[in-house]
Amino acid sequence: MGRKKTYDRADVLHRAMELFWRKGFSGTHLQELVEVTGLNRFGLYKEFGGKDGLFDEAMSLYLSKLAETLKPLGREPRGMGNINAYFRELEMEFFLHGCFLTNSLTEKNVINSGTYQKMVIAYDGFQQLARANLEAAQADGDIGPQVNLDAIQHFLAALDLGIVVHSINAEASDKDRIVALLEIFLNGLKESK
Repeated sequence: MGRKKTYDRADVLHRAMELFWRKGFSGTHLQELVEVTGLNRFGLYKEFGGKDGLFDEAMSLYLSKLAETLKPLGREPRGMGNINAYFRELEMEFFLHGCFLTNSLTEKNVINSGTYQKMVIAYDGFQQLARANLEAAQADGDIGPQVNLDAIQHFLAALDLGIVVHSINAEASDKDRIVALLEIFLNGLKESK
């Protein structure tokens, strides 16, 4: 008969997520994971398959939390209001260490390919939602018919990544000023020919 677990799996994942988020995959060492989670090396391998498996599950936990931030983009009716609401409602406190997804995308060559693919799919989810709102805004006449939606979609993705990286050393009011400029820019797309 096996021994009963003496740890809370959810707590272990949360602690590992915080460590990976702060230090990255490459910067996090197995001994640090042992110290932070309270599990020994054998326990980490048995429960999670080692560092790669623990990172994969920690990223899944983060992505489930990150999905909450995307909710404004999924509201009906779709359109420019959702894009403005998404950026206005971003909670900078959530991105205290930047965005775990964004930070980790830079480690493509060291992260397990299956985990990396999961991360890319999550990132693409933002772009698909942004695109659906841009298309609706163009259909409503809030974006001129000649505006290149691909360019605007990529601009919004770059801005989103930049805001969460910028948030590491910024004040919440910085985001508010950026979002105010974004809204001026987006309002100008209506008149674009």
